[in-house]
Amino acid sequence: MTLDVTTKKILFVSARLPFPTLEGHQIRAYGLIKELSKISELHLLSILRPGEIIDLNNELAERCSSINGVQLKTGLLENIKAGIRSLQRSSPLVVCKYITTELKSMFIKQLSEIQPDIVHLDLLTLAELADLIPAGIQVVLNEHNVESDLIVQKIKCLTNPLEKLIYKREAILLTKFEKQACCKVNTVLTCSDKDTAIIKGFGANDVWTIPNGVDTTSLLPTDDEFNIDDLLFLGGMGWYPNRLGIKWFVNEVLPIIVRNNPCVHLHLIGNPEPWVPLPITVTANVTKHGFVDDFRPYVASSGIMIVPLHVGSGTRLKVVEGASLGKCMVSTKKGAEGVMLKSEEEIIFADTAEEFASAILNLQKNRTEMIRIGNNARVVAENTYDWRAIGIKLKEIYCSSDAKITELA
Repeated sequence: MTLDVTTKKILFVSARLPFPTLEGHQIRAYGLIKELSKISELHLLSILRPGEIIDLNNELAERCSSINGVQLKTGLLENIKAGIRSLQRSSPLVVCKYITTELKSMFIKQLSEIQPDIVHLDLLTLAELADLIPAGIQVVLNEHNVESDLIVQKIKCLTNPLEKLIYKREAILLTKFEKQACCKVNTVLTCSDKDTAIIKGFGANDVWTIPNGVDTTSLLPTDDEFNIDDLLFLGGMGWYPNRLGIKWFVNEVLPIIVRNNPCVHLHLIGNPEPWVPLPITVTANVTKHGFVDDFRPYVASSGIMIVPLHVGSGTRLKVVEGASLGKCMVSTKKGAEGVMLKSEEEIIFADTAEEFASAILNLQKNRTEMIRIGNNARVVAENTYDWRAIGIKLKEIYCSSDAKITELA
């Protein structure tokens, strides 16, 4: 049984304003909004981080029937309050920080005014709102990562004993919360088949893989000449897997490359804070550009994109974007985990410092091989990761999910 959901209403709840798209979380959320707004009447309720302002005259407003926001309170005092609530409730700190009384009040108000058929919760922490949703409304949880798995990976990289203790407690609470949340909602969306398997292991029944997508019509390869010695990394240092990956690369990998090719240069695109200190031997070989309005020219002019991540979950959007742009990439297996790119054909995998450096140095001697791998990656992006293709799958999910509720009513 399939239903037409063009007259159905979706209340889409986001943990931050999805536009402008400055980070991976926003890019995925906005991609989902673009596709879901084609098949439904979509209303957005968003937590607003400092500096985020609702603009009713941009692309996001064109997609949404209404947009409302609740300001996130930040600062030391608010963090202390969240910590106290976490201790009192034995609830994850991240949940206590984001799910405030103000957000709950606005959410209840939106439920009453909109009368949605489907509530889309666009981050694990937002699953705390599920208990406020009346029976008969479909609840979809979008898992950007398996958050409990991500925090366990982070603990392995910590050295401060107090920090480890705090995060171990958070990991226990978040694992319990995530398992309960995924089983409580009707449908869970994940970014990769691996994450789908993990969440099904929690006991969740209706779990679908919706990969991070790209608009392949705007992220196009160019015929511009690139500098074979230039390397590029996309990603802000505010996300610790990026920070850990770049720390490893500049300390362990880049010195090997510089010794063999002094002309090599690494360009870092994205939030530079907190900044990773550079060894003095490679300082002249690195440029941090920070946020840029358009990263495409930087990708086009570079020979290789690097993804030196050893921690992560879901799929790295930067890999999908690199594939769409037809760029040759060198990545750890973890860095490109969940993205269907074949080794040596559409990407080069390397996990040790020596392997990573060797892969880059070999490619820098073979421009033709760089172009071949990038072209192959572009084909995968067009066939698998374009938002238009993903939109077809989303329609299938939301229609079949809605049908289940109708049949049970």
